[in-house]
Amino acid sequence: MMRIKLEIVSGFLGAGKTSFINSYLETELCLEKEILVIVLEKGITNIKNSFVNIETIYLEDSKDLKKTLIGKINEKKYHKVIVEFNGTERLSLIGDLFKDKLIKKNFVFYGNYYIGDARNLIIYLKNLGEIIIPFIQSSKLIILNNLDLLDQDEKDKIIKEIEIINQTSPIILSNSLSNLSFDLKKSKYFKENQILNRIKVLFSKSEVYLDDKMG
Repeated sequence: MMRIKLEIVSGFLGAGKTSFINSYLETELCLEKEILVIVLEKGITNIKNSFVNIETIYLEDSKDLKKTLIGKINEKKYHKVIVEFNGTERLSLIGDLFKDKLIKKNFVFYGNYYIGDARNLIIYLKNLGEIIIPFIQSSKLIILNNLDLLDQDEKDKIIKEIEIINQTSPIILSNSLSNLSFDLKKSKYFKENQILNRIKVLFSKSEVYLDDKMG
């Protein structure tokens, strides 16, 4: 039995998580696939309702995530589930989730996309690093938004900071949320045949990280 791929999209409120998901759903990796999107943090942007193959559920409490996933196992054959994380939630939520035998049998953790607002990410790293750093370390792809609002020195500083935390994952740079969809579609990392090799490596890295957290 093929397990359902579970991906998470992390980052603080206003970083562009929902905008990223909307853009991601339009890429080759999601076209013509049955996908469930679960939103744990609702901002001012909604998941588009124009996708005929996408189902969206908004949860008010992350404690309901396991129950929701279990309830969806036999409802439809999903290719993947995308969970938009609450910005203050900890990565250990995923480790705890996969302690459940039914979840582990039916789902496979397929990695994390970290979305960061470049304008305030340095401040967040200094003050909330214990929450943010694990997400960045375990990410298979990092997206930095709003770079057009920084000068070159500030851009170089934030990119260097991210590269120190995660030395292997690619970083997509986007000048603004309005450019995000274009930046994702032109990136080779959202081409079906290009990302598979990276997933094999990064998926292993995520599994090891979660195993450490669960051990």
